[in-house]
Amino acid sequence: MPKLSRKTLLIAAFCLALIIVFAAVYYFFLPTRSPQDSNEGPKFAPFWNERIEAAMARSDCPDTGQPTVPATSYQGKLIDGHIHIPSIFTGGVTDEPGVEDRQVNSTLGLNLKMSELVCVLKHDGTSQAIAFFPVYKEMIGPHLEIVKRTIERYPKTFIPFNMPPDNDGSKDGFPTVDATTLEIMLGVYPGLFKGYGEIGLYARDGGAPELPPDSERLQEIYPVVRKNKLAVYFHLGEGQRESYKKAIKANPEIHFIFHGDQLIKQEQDGRQDLSQIEDILSSAPNVYYEVDELWGDVWLLRPQVTKEQFSAHFKDYEPLLEKDVATWKGFIERHPDQVIWGSDRGITRWTVDLQVGRTLTSYVRAFIARLDPKVQEKYAYKNAQKIFQKQ
Repeated sequence: MPKLSRKTLLIAAFCLALIIVFAAVYYFFLPTRSPQDSNEGPKFAPFWNERIEAAMARSDCPDTGQPTVPATSYQGKLIDGHIHIPSIFTGGVTDEPGVEDRQVNSTLGLNLKMSELVCVLKHDGTSQAIAFFPVYKEMIGPHLEIVKRTIERYPKTFIPFNMPPDNDGSKDGFPTVDATTLEIMLGVYPGLFKGYGEIGLYARDGGAPELPPDSERLQEIYPVVRKNKLAVYFHLGEGQRESYKKAIKANPEIHFIFHGDQLIKQEQDGRQDLSQIEDILSSAPNVYYEVDELWGDVWLLRPQVTKEQFSAHFKDYEPLLEKDVATWKGFIERHPDQVIWGSDRGITRWTVDLQVGRTLTSYVRAFIARLDPKVQEKYAYKNAQKIFQKQ
């Protein structure tokens, strides 16, 4: 046998290493068969199978009946326009020393089950929710399996949106995958998703740069969205008003929903200036704003706030309602067909707690009762419902 050169041996070793890496990726992140190959559905590596089964496990839901709604509050139906479904993948650590991410944030199959989230909605009187399901391009199969099984089991509870980041924690990453990758994701289970988002278009601190709504990447995505009849949900960044208006005008068939305080300026008297948001809503009928900045103009559903601090905040509703009515009542009534309610809960573990859910919806019902009666149901659920009835 002829003696192999050092160069040949190095090439062979490199090829073997590539084979091992690709095999590992396949083993951990992709199904071993396609969904069409078996009635049993796709099979994943043992780790992911265990995590999926844990995420979808049944749980006891206390039968305490529907929450008691005071006669002075709004009594009707609620659709939550903003709920984050946690990933089955555990991230890193928080900025708080000694506190692991899994202790603070929700992780499906680790500290939260889909059945527990459904129980929260049942107890707080929320009939349906626009739900953002994360789908990572490195592990498409396991994440899509969660969405598929959730919608099969709870078809009337969730309106599923595909939320596909592209390494957005890196400076070389993007807030969203490209159009080709998105089309692959949507093609696995055609018709499963009703929307695309939430996509945060703002710049990440130490991560991906901002992505304007009329950027090349998103302009390539809009045809995929139209083809699949999806709504779009954005969290806008600073200075993106005109870019967003261009995207909305260029895609009149798409229903756009957005939120984010980057376009809200603080006036000298402490009130919030909503003029940029109103300008966007006035520019086209196919755009909607989701209000989750209630609770007395304080955003509470974040890791830096504890459940105890949250509960203490709501001990006296009236001062909070006065602030929210002053900021949002006129805005909602001036755009009665384009504003929806949402909570923005789900990422921080304590935000998907039974008592927290009841506190949130109890407060929002008190707020809705302060609106013009002609607008109350539109804001509470009809506008959100209308978006998907038109698709």
